[in-house]
Amino acid sequence: MLLDVNAARALMADSLGFHIIFALLGVGLPLVILLIEHLGLRRNDPVILEHARRLSYAAVILVVAGVASGTIISIQMSLMWGGLVEFGGRILGLAFGWEGYAFMLEAVFLAFYVTTWKKLKGWRHWWIGVPVAIGSLGSAFAITLGNAWMQNPSGFEVINGVATTDNPIAALMTKTAFYMIAHSVAGYYLATMLCVLGVYAFYRLKYKPVGKDKVAVEQIMFRLSATAVFFIVVTATLGHFQTQYLAESQPRKFAALEMNEKTQTNAPYIIGGHWTEDGKVEGGIKIPGMLSFLAGNSFDAEVKGLNEFSKDTWPMMFINVLFEAKLLIVSIFSSVTILFVALHFKRLKERTRSFRYSRLFLWALLPLGPLAIITVELGWMVAEFGRQPFVVNGYLRTAQAYIAESAIGNWGYVFPVLFVLLFITTATALWLLFKREGRIRPIKELK
Repeated sequence: MLLDVNAARALMADSLGFHIIFALLGVGLPLVILLIEHLGLRRNDPVILEHARRLSYAAVILVVAGVASGTIISIQMSLMWGGLVEFGGRILGLAFGWEGYAFMLEAVFLAFYVTTWKKLKGWRHWWIGVPVAIGSLGSAFAITLGNAWMQNPSGFEVINGVATTDNPIAALMTKTAFYMIAHSVAGYYLATMLCVLGVYAFYRLKYKPVGKDKVAVEQIMFRLSATAVFFIVVTATLGHFQTQYLAESQPRKFAALEMNEKTQTNAPYIIGGHWTEDGKVEGGIKIPGMLSFLAGNSFDAEVKGLNEFSKDTWPMMFINVLFEAKLLIVSIFSSVTILFVALHFKRLKERTRSFRYSRLFLWALLPLGPLAIITVELGWMVAEFGRQPFVVNGYLRTAQAYIAESAIGNWGYVFPVLFVLLFITTATALWLLFKREGRIRPIKELK
């Protein structure tokens, strides 16, 4: 059955939704492993180093899954979205090329890192892991760089329907790119740390480690939670300034996101509420002047309204609901993480060997990782749905980018099936890893 553009857009969204899970864990896990190995080296604790070694095997699985999902998306792009490749390939191709080099760096050094645990000792092994983290960061940098250009394109002219420039680097390196890359990568690190923190909380509850292993796990948990608090502050700060810049660079998206009907000063910030089909806001709690203050640091700041833009360019109007859901979830996992660190910080200062985490807090830590992943998903939904009906904002509409040929459309439904299979396979591989040799087990079971 031939896909229409809406179905094709939904399938692409499904693919990216699956891929971002593999991508964020692939970016964040190398840093988490380095933090744990660093802790083990500083404390000269072989048990902590054992935990780092076993997590490195999970990184291998996630890198393989990330490669597979990225390959599926690249095939999907070439088969179904040729209009985008034709229009922006001269600029986007540079970002995709950089991603390939970054992945090569990550993959090569990850192989060295995993296979040299028993051959290289101390800091020499730790330094091999640094290029892995740099490569994973480089991959996220390159891909998000391309997406940022699609969100707020600049630095080119359209010649014969093609975005053309003599300086693609300048076209890519924009303020939008800085905010999107910094905020996204910090979010990936945070989500991964909370996921691993939840794994250790599960381990504490189920296997009840004792002795040196108990101390090692608790020290790892505090290191990860304290670092997570740092990234909570970083992502919140970057998110604020990114949203401020959004009001300037993408006012159409900002108006829909913040439910601002008309251009005005002293614009209210609305909590709750919803858009009607004719672009009116119904319901919600209004805080007078707060939107102007948040957007321009002044109650007198002018904020553009949705009425400034033609209705056929309005984004998907439910993005404000997604954004508010994201903020709610962020407040939940941030509060739990900050409280967890605050209650145990005194014991760290006293250099107490065991933190003695309560079961209540261990249970509270379990859902934080999935909640953080949902937050990342919601953030990307806001970014992508808010850009519609354009693929390259203001220049190339989604309908123009889609190749509506029957031979291609017939293959469209294969992609979500492949992603479901990949997700199941990856989850099974990780489960078997920790259940068998790679599972984090009590110290008495370690060889």
